[in-house]
Amino acid sequence: MTGILVVTHGEMATGLMDSLSLIMGDQEDYQTLGLKHGDDIVEFSEKIQAGICELDQGEGVLVLVDLFSASPYNQAAMSFNKLKDHKYRLVSGVNLPMLIEAFNQRMIGADLETMYQAAMNTGKDGIKEFLEEMAKLNS
Repeated sequence: MTGILVVTHGEMATGLMDSLSLIMGDQEDYQTLGLKHGDDIVEFSEKIQAGICELDQGEGVLVLVDLFSASPYNQAAMSFNKLKDHKYRLVSGVNLPMLIEAFNQRMIGADLETMYQAAMNTGKDGIKEFLEEMAKLNS
């Protein structure tokens, strides 16, 4: 089973998983990490690496972070060289539709490549504005 690691600033990762469990039920083979004020960045990086190692059961890990080029993303990206024996994909901009899609893909047995692509597409497609959507319906 492909592991899923959600890494964000603060408690966002925990909150996303709380929402996901409300919608999809309890899940397994995932972890959440949140960077908080005063956290040591080296220790945070080590936690990311440990999470990837623990979650990788041979099928890889999908790492979802909140912001591109911010600390959670950077620490996961800088870990690639240290984790050459582990396969993982790093995707920024995590949102609830993306997370649901990742878990849905995993449930149907999709591989890591399919999971990350489907999650990215769903994450992007899940961003809508009410008046624009209403205009599409009326045209």
